[in-house]
Amino acid sequence: MVQWLSVSSPAGISRPPLPDAAAMRAELDRVLAGSEFRTSERRTRLLKFLVEKAITGEQVKEYSIGVDVDKPRDYDPRIDPAVRVEMGRLRARLASYYATEGRNGRERLEFPKRSYRPVLQFVSEPQPKEGSSAGRPRRFALTAAIAITVCIAAVVAWRWAARNRVPAVNSEVRELTAKARFFWNKRTPEALATSLELYQEAIRKAPRYAPAYAGEALCYAVMATDSVLPADQTSAQAVDAANAAITLDPNVAEAHAALGLIAWAIHFDWATGDMELSRAVALDPTFATAHQWRAMSLLYTGHRSESRAEIIRALEIDPVSMPLLGDDGMISYYSRRYDEAIEKARKMLAMDPAFRNAHLLLGDALEAKGDWAGAEREFQTVARASTGDSEGSAHLARLFALTGRRKDAETIVEKLLHPMPNQYIDPYQLAFVFTGLGQNNTALEWLAKAVRQHTAITMNVDPELDPLRNEPAFQQLLKEAHFI
Repeated sequence: MVQWLSVSSPAGISRPPLPDAAAMRAELDRVLAGSEFRTSERRTRLLKFLVEKAITGEQVKEYSIGVDVDKPRDYDPRIDPAVRVEMGRLRARLASYYATEGRNGRERLEFPKRSYRPVLQFVSEPQPKEGSSAGRPRRFALTAAIAITVCIAAVVAWRWAARNRVPAVNSEVRELTAKARFFWNKRTPEALATSLELYQEAIRKAPRYAPAYAGEALCYAVMATDSVLPADQTSAQAVDAANAAITLDPNVAEAHAALGLIAWAIHFDWATGDMELSRAVALDPTFATAHQWRAMSLLYTGHRSESRAEIIRALEIDPVSMPLLGDDGMISYYSRRYDEAIEKARKMLAMDPAFRNAHLLLGDALEAKGDWAGAEREFQTVARASTGDSEGSAHLARLFALTGRRKDAETIVEKLLHPMPNQYIDPYQLAFVFTGLGQNNTALEWLAKAVRQHTAITMNVDPELDPLRNEPAFQQLLKEAHFI
């Protein structure tokens, strides 16, 4: 292969010349038409962006790549490795494309190590060996035909095998994914961040390992639905990772489960969500989380008895899973069975005194029963343990409002309205705080923002919003979220 050569600029600085724009764009179009890139809108945007920058000669850095492709302005590459992870995937996809569909091309797009600038390389034709006879072309053609037939058969066999088995990976990658799943099951913002880093490290080491992409999709899906990060950003990353996993292995249940959660929890597409989650359950009936997420979808759309049956199936599979027990308790709470919710929360805390969701559940149920001191104790526990999440503080503000401590509530509201630069505040939290303050119009404004930011999935059943239910604007928001 012959690579673009550097030339000296007039100032004596060695820089690569601008590539042939037409040739590079033609090769880009050829690559993007291949199956390796059809399933990833983000990777397509990234490759287009980098090719255009190379054509114009503009220098790009990790921050500018992230922001110009799909990251917010406060993106910090020092703590978010997303660009490096995507570049690793991009290189792997290009290598796979040129090893299969693109193997007969005369040019190739490649990224040198530690570079975000693609180069267009030309594939030279093989030269005949010295002393070769002109009388051998027929024999050579026959040999080549046989070789090609064997290669095609091998490629077909390889693709069939790839669809029906998980590729072998070393013990280090398996250990990384096992650790990642352990932290994912904790569901705290800190544990989810750790899980995501481990899954992304596994992807860098094994870029064709479907379970690692599926795990990444699960992390982003939970982050999006738990208001850990803005839903639009993280849900798109979840879908991208899930599609990458399904491209490598169509039968990976976790990827379908992630797509199902994103469908109903972010896009209010309840039918697609149920279809994907049912697919996940069919592929792996022992995947308790798929039963769990389907149970919550059924609950939020008013199918309480079916929801209860689905969560029971999940608990039969994994009776000591804290996330499952947590949602089982939430089903009781949203069904207004507060004593039952309190009992379940206390059982969870006996198993794990630090389980955040159990403290929130207990606080909510105690508040509903009028046990203000008990509820405040639980919400204070959540707020003290948080390293950025605002849910504990928001619940405290609501409690203070309900108990006449308006000044304390307004102090917290002021902080929620003016968060730290890297802190995300879910508008749904402000909606239920302003409901507690009796400011229904303001609460409805924030609830509308929550619907449009895809974080109002519990609004149809949430007792904290009961004061708003008779408002015409609330009914309109229920329609907008496809609850009615």
